[in-house]
Amino acid sequence: MNDRDRLKARIDGLSPIAVRFVARLVDSLADAPKPNTVTPTWLNRHPEWIEYFGLAISAHHGTTTEPLGLTSFEIVFRNACEALKWSMDSPGSATRRFVDLTLTTKDATTRRLSLKSTAARNLSEQTAHISKLTEAAWIQDVRSARARRSRTLELFREYRAAVDAILLLRAFREPGEIPNRYQLIEIPSDLFRSLEDVPDSAFAADGPVIDCPYRGLASAAQVSLDRSDAKITIRRIQLAASTIHAEWSLLEPAATASQAAAVRD
Repeated sequence: MNDRDRLKARIDGLSPIAVRFVARLVDSLADAPKPNTVTPTWLNRHPEWIEYFGLAISAHHGTTTEPLGLTSFEIVFRNACEALKWSMDSPGSATRRFVDLTLTTKDATTRRLSLKSTAARNLSEQTAHISKLTEAAWIQDVRSARARRSRTLELFREYRAAVDAILLLRAFREPGEIPNRYQLIEIPSDLFRSLEDVPDSAFAADGPVIDCPYRGLASAAQVSLDRSDAKITIRRIQLAASTIHAEWSLLEPAATASQAAAVRD
């Protein structure tokens, strides 16, 4: 029995209300977003992966108006990799530092990835933002510029040793509406190597913001030491310094608005 016949047999055994639920899910899959992949990357060279991820986004919005959040993103990302029979480590605990997934593709290339997501309002088309790269409790205790620089370099050396790249899923939406577009970008951890060349004086402020030059860009990103929340924030990440793996466009704005209004009513 093939997958289609097996699925039909399972549906035949469902209750009427369960069939209605499945029908709605199938309708959402039939209208799955079409991906846009402009530049070939290690990920979008596998159209099955891109298709799976788009189907998962569509299925997600078949049952909710909320953006695909970080936990769901991690699950969908793993499922898409599993569908292509790529090797992965087991999901780590919520306290595992820095790396979320170690992945080996069929060409035996291993990548250590940190997964992030955002659905913030007014996302920029030129820059990205990571509100919390990692916690850093020491920020609130360190007072001298030299000590602040030393602790920052220590943290980012550990980060670059653990993580090859950050994969950031961005959900674009109008206020109060369902996302109309998702974008998956990759930010190389090597971008932070330039911190090694920053002098002590750049760390003089209690909450310094450090420019990171990278591949000809004077400021490919800014590392911000957020003293109020004891965390590292990455600001103004230039998409020109990143890789855009794919974009998925969902409903047209008018349709999105009417669907969101129907849900609210």
